[in-house]
Amino acid sequence: MAAVIIPIPRRDFDPSEAAVSWKVLTGLGHTVTFAAPDGERAEADPMMLTGRGLDPWGFMPGLNRIKVLGLIVRANRDARQAYQEMSACKAFQKPLLWQEVSAADFDGLLLPGGHWARGMREYLESPMLQSLAAAFFAADKPVAAICHGVLLAARSRNAAGKSVLYGRKTVALTWALEKAAQSFGRFARFWEALFTCSVAPHAKAAKRQR
Repeated sequence: MAAVIIPIPRRDFDPSEAAVSWKVLTGLGHTVTFAAPDGERAEADPMMLTGRGLDPWGFMPGLNRIKVLGLIVRANRDARQAYQEMSACKAFQKPLLWQEVSAADFDGLLLPGGHWARGMREYLESPMLQSLAAAFFAADKPVAAICHGVLLAARSRNAAGKSVLYGRKTVALTWALEKAAQSFGRFARFWEALFTCSVAPHAKAAKRQR
């Protein structure tokens, strides 16, 4: 069976993309190890777990308890259950440091994504994780990327200075879907957009690398 490494940011990653992947891989008998920037237990985007804060009034104390859109767009029941199970496992509670991870020590790499939350920026812009992804590609080892994980891969450069995705085909959200997500984020989570980069430029950047 394979040893798979899943790097995650310290907060705000998508619980579905990390936890469902973890459950599938471990269910098949693979060993999954997590890595976080500070080596401490990471936290998924709380809004995607509870739905609280995803409505336009989500930043208002008291009113943020009223969930309408939040109940629709949060992680579904299976994903929330998978996240609870993943949170209880030792590998998730005691992750490696990003800088401790070497492609030589693992058989595969999985890059989960996230949304418009601030915690994702450190992950997407990390030269350390980009170098790690490039090392997996150079070693011709399996790399899986979900949602904005594809952007991290797209930003990773090979020895020739080109994106590791150059000349390859990837599965990712289309520009239209990314734009729709950005528009929804500006409506339902506008206060978060004031402090972070928007979703749409990520999609353009990934598209340029393909």
